[in-house]
Amino acid sequence: MKPTASSEKKATEKRTAPRFSKVVIALVLISVVTFTVAMTVIFCITGGTPDTLITAFFTFAGGEAGVLGLLKWAERKKKGTDDDSANSEPDTDADEAVG
Repeated sequence: MKPTASSEKKATEKRTAPRFSKVVIALVLISVVTFTVAMTVIFCITGGTPDTLITAFFTFAGGEAGVLGLLKWAERKKKGTDDDSANSEPDTDADEAVG
């Protein structure tokens, strides 16, 4: 039996590619773990670590994650689903404790 065009369309709709940012975050996390293990092994063998390389690597990894977070925040704000604006109720517990 030959698949119809509508059944092929449904099959392709189910298989959506992961978002680029999710792939990048996964790769950053894998590289951070790999780098940390490698630096631990280097420290155990030589007794020292390349401090400048470690600083540069974690600056890059943190910057990459920060930029992706900023892009996600801007995307949510543009769509109007910013969590901070939805929870803008004043904190009444602090006022009760003072007075």
